[in-house]
Amino acid sequence: MRLRAAHWVSIGTASALVALAGCGGGSSGDSAGGSKSSDGSVTLSWQMWASGAEEEKQLKHLAGLVTEKHPKIKVDVDTAPFKDYFTKMQTQAAGGEQPCIVSMQSLRLPGFAELMEPLDEHLGKTGADGFEPAATEALQYDGKTYALPMDLAAMVVYYNKDAFAKAGVDEPGGDWTLADFEKAAESLTRDGKKGFGLSFSDLHSLTMALTYNGARPATADGKPQLDDPKLVEAYDWYAGLATKAKSASVPASSSDGGWAETQFVNGNTAMAVDGTWNLGSHTGEAKFKVGVAPIPAGPDGSRTYVANSGFGMSKSCAYKEETAKALAVLTGPEAQQYLAEQGRVFPARTDAQPAYEKFLTDQNSGNPDGAATVKLGMKAVKDGLAGGEPFVGTEDWDQVNTLFSQYLLEAYTGSKSAKEALTTIQQKSAQQKSAG
Repeated sequence: MRLRAAHWVSIGTASALVALAGCGGGSSGDSAGGSKSSDGSVTLSWQMWASGAEEEKQLKHLAGLVTEKHPKIKVDVDTAPFKDYFTKMQTQAAGGEQPCIVSMQSLRLPGFAELMEPLDEHLGKTGADGFEPAATEALQYDGKTYALPMDLAAMVVYYNKDAFAKAGVDEPGGDWTLADFEKAAESLTRDGKKGFGLSFSDLHSLTMALTYNGARPATADGKPQLDDPKLVEAYDWYAGLATKAKSASVPASSSDGGWAETQFVNGNTAMAVDGTWNLGSHTGEAKFKVGVAPIPAGPDGSRTYVANSGFGMSKSCAYKEETAKALAVLTGPEAQQYLAEQGRVFPARTDAQPAYEKFLTDQNSGNPDGAATVKLGMKAVKDGLAGGEPFVGTEDWDQVNTLFSQYLLEAYTGSKSAKEALTTIQQKSAQQKSAG
């Protein structure tokens, strides 16, 4: 699950798209997310994000599993980069061309729920069995299930073990605090490199705000509170890592949504907050030994958000029975085992999680400290998932995340205060929601 900024659709826009979809090409069997042949076989369309040929190959494998299980159901996969995915979904809905199988991220679900079919009546009593409870909870909205989970992710701190050793800094343990983190970041800032990399991506920076003082960007019922004093205080501290302590690097531009993790893997910063979904790629791509630690503890302990992605059904789909069968396979035990073995996800199904640990172990087999790295990494993952809380955003969260990249950069460089930046984001969000 790669979480990057995507484009926005408000709930008001989503409502309009539902109406348009009902008036568009969805009235015929061949244009309502799929087609039906004379022999009764059905082809379902599936939209999913992918970052390259390898991920596309994995998705096609999952589609093949559906046909193996149900010979009269075929799944056609159509992919888009994550940054374009939700805009494409919006456009498809407006033209009455939504796919039957919809891929959804938990953070974006509130803005798209009206375009999706609640799955509860299609699943049966055992439809959600075998998943981590937090994984299914994150894909629910207003008490209804809109997608079955593919993965489950928490935020952790990745750190450069070689840099820690060179600087003579103790590696973070399971009980390290924000004070320990700040001290390490300052000590690791040397030789033209920074100890930590700032981010304006939602889960990354907001997790640090959460652990700092419990600040949240929205109320429990999804009302924006981006200028809340606690969030202002948290971002004043976070930005201060660069402006005051001089121990954190700042994204080069508002388009650098993956700045922190890229700078870390390239060896330009010694620490970065990132999701557990990159545990496999970071340990494989970095040219140094990678350590994994929990988010440093604030006043209420180590805090992290939990988020995930999954697969659901469009409301306009003409083949709901076949789609429900396909979803059961795409998120079933065999599919989860396969994705875990590929290192694609930390699986939402508990039975498949040992396969992911084996993938990491095999990947680190040539590393003298590989076993310890995997052990610490898996402990950080499991501790984060066990103690994490589902992210609660607003109905227009994509737009808020885009505003983060535009205005938090000013706070990170010191040209504006955190209060000014967050107040602007709150105001802009309200204006755009009203316009939508």
